[in-house]
Amino acid sequence: MRRAWLQFLLLGIVLFLAGKWAFPDPKPVLGPPNAARIEAMVQNYARFSQGEVSPGLRSGFVAAELRDELLFREAIKRELQYRDMAVEQRIIRNMRFLGSANEASDAALIEQGYDLRLHLTDEVIRRRLVQIMERLIVATTPIAPPTTEAISARYQRDTENWQEPPRYTIRHVFLSEERRGEMPSLIEQVRSAHLGPDEARLLGAPFLSGYAFTRQSPEQMTRVFGTVFADQLVALDAESGDWVGPIDSAFGAHFVFVDAVEPARMLWVEEVSLRIERDLVREAEEQTVSDWVEQTMAGYEVRRS
Repeated sequence: MRRAWLQFLLLGIVLFLAGKWAFPDPKPVLGPPNAARIEAMVQNYARFSQGEVSPGLRSGFVAAELRDELLFREAIKRELQYRDMAVEQRIIRNMRFLGSANEASDAALIEQGYDLRLHLTDEVIRRRLVQIMERLIVATTPIAPPTTEAISARYQRDTENWQEPPRYTIRHVFLSEERRGEMPSLIEQVRSAHLGPDEARLLGAPFLSGYAFTRQSPEQMTRVFGTVFADQLVALDAESGDWVGPIDSAFGAHFVFVDAVEPARMLWVEEVSLRIERDLVREAEEQTVSDWVEQTMAGYEVRRS
């Protein structure tokens, strides 16, 4: 009798396992992404890029939406919404916006908000939980720090990024468009009296952005004076201690004293290693999240359309 009971038990276990193998539990469904959200992404891209959205780009929007939906679901599964004050503040704000009684406490509003499932429909909360889930993945996955060899390889790969532009330290005398005709006599007075830049400045007009600029690249000078000024100053190939000009700008004319010129050069790897290391760490973290998403998504039935 005991042997028969054991045989029935073993047979039951075998049949159960066989059933699980032959008829596995269905995977949870992920997608399809919300058509309105995808269309909004397409329209935003078309508006800002002023170009058509290719099928490949649209597919990328779908993939990004599925990725975020997966991270959001996994965050909800781990109840991360209950551990973040920003989520709670958003729920309180939404509840008060919906006209909940002003005398209700924050705790009561949060409880009511969760009962109404506001955390599942609010876009700001969704983005917040996606970010929290990304940080959780990074925090719980060992990531090796960049090696010296990896930093050196990235430096060699991106040499064009380490070109330091020339930098100019200058002071100037300014005349507006209305007084441009006075510039030749102003220059003559500066040269004949051997005036320094601070003395010469008194002969000119006020300039809103100031009179002294330290270690400015051509791009930085373009933002202050305009492209014409920066191009002319570079073309003059001035040396330290030179007066040059007049140089035109978007505002008038300038007589410029060059205090110092630092020629363009290639930055050494030691000067940019921290920047490269930060980039490599960020890329490793992004790859870690991507790998986690790919692995976790394999447990879903993904519907893209």
